[in-house]
Amino acid sequence: MLTEEKTKVYTAKNDRVFKSIAHGNKGKVILEAILGNVFDEPVEILEFIPVELPQDTEDERKKVLDVLIRVGSRIINVEVNAQGLSEVTKIRNLAYLCKLFSKNVSKGQEIDVETEFLQINFIYNSKATDKMVLKSYLTHEDGIYTKNFSIWNIFIENVEKICYTDAKEREKLRYILMLDKTPEELANFFPNDEIIKMFRGEIVKLNSNAKFIREISEEEEKEMIHNTELKLSKQEGFAKGKAKEKIDVIKNLLSVNSPIETIAIAVGLSTDEVKNIIEEHKLDKTGE
Repeated sequence: MLTEEKTKVYTAKNDRVFKSIAHGNKGKVILEAILGNVFDEPVEILEFIPVELPQDTEDERKKVLDVLIRVGSRIINVEVNAQGLSEVTKIRNLAYLCKLFSKNVSKGQEIDVETEFLQINFIYNSKATDKMVLKSYLTHEDGIYTKNFSIWNIFIENVEKICYTDAKEREKLRYILMLDKTPEELANFFPNDEIIKMFRGEIVKLNSNAKFIREISEEEEKEMIHNTELKLSKQEGFAKGKAKEKIDVIKNLLSVNSPIETIAIAVGLSTDEVKNIIEEHKLDKTGE
């Protein structure tokens, strides 16, 4: 029996969805609520900072969410991401934060030592830690260089684990929890919360935008192809490395006059395969 294929629904787990929602008047209210959960105190967005750092393409410019916020008496320049945590992502995020810090730390004749520069990453599907928040600073042997330059990784799966059996934590952290919920799930998730209602409306609107969804699908396909190419490249490199190891072993054994049969057992090949390698690489009894 044929079943109707379900259309994929994108949540704010997707970085493009997250950043598309977090702009304008509604986005300001939503993002203030989310960041309020992160800092555990009220957050005021002072301004959305336009992209001024060099970006290679229009698509890259769409991927930056940079805001100036007030938390208590602190003024913090925050760059926010929703994504997975890979080595490439970590390097790219650090590179952006360094550019941001370098660009803004010097203002005229003075060095800005008041503003904090912080990158917040909402991380999904990572087993890197059992903590909810992991804060990273630049350090040296004597400790931290400066506390006004840092990266905070928020591990959503760990937030969910904490909230699963704790109703108070679930209510307290509901704006972080809402990020990876579908419109259907959001309809019953603190249904009287006006911010969650607003967030749900924005998720529905984006999922109804055919052009936006097509762009995301194309991005995902490109990323999948890229990841596949990287995997194949690594496999090919590994295979070449193993082949070189066998050749080196054959060279060494030939240099001590080992019989072909012994060499074949040592490298796990047939005698004919060993003979072919010797001939192909022009090896002789000296291993040259």
